[in-house]
Amino acid sequence: MNYRKMTEDDLKYVTEKNIEYYNTVEGCCWTYEKAYKRIHQVLTMEDSMCMVQMDSDDNITGYLMGYFKEFDDIRGYFLEEIVIFKGHQGKGYGTDFMKNLQKAVRENDASIIELNSVNDERHNKFYSALGFYAVGNFVMMGKFLE
Repeated sequence: MNYRKMTEDDLKYVTEKNIEYYNTVEGCCWTYEKAYKRIHQVLTMEDSMCMVQMDSDDNITGYLMGYFKEFDDIRGYFLEEIVIFKGHQGKGYGTDFMKNLQKAVRENDASIIELNSVNDERHNKFYSALGFYAVGNFVMMGKFLE
């Protein structure tokens, strides 16, 4: 697999494949405009690091997006999303991508990767196999507004 930073030239393709994956595999209802905006927001924010994964024929098989965060004592990376496109899953591409991400994060002087994940068996198995664990000192909170 090959990896490179995502560029604005990748947005159209990545957005279309993102919608294909989420709307057919995950049962979501993304529109092009919303998916494009979400990916573009992270890609263009300060200290973002978004990447695409390509096979040996330079076809994009997935992407990830996130950004570096500064703390008083460390620098971290927040993984906003990783998606391996439909037809490419179950081949180790996600694991390989995460290992490449860890290397890139270290090269950028960060010492932690943080992420939020769906709390189900599939996601827990994937992330725990890579050494990620649920932290006990933080809880994700939310509130739907009526």
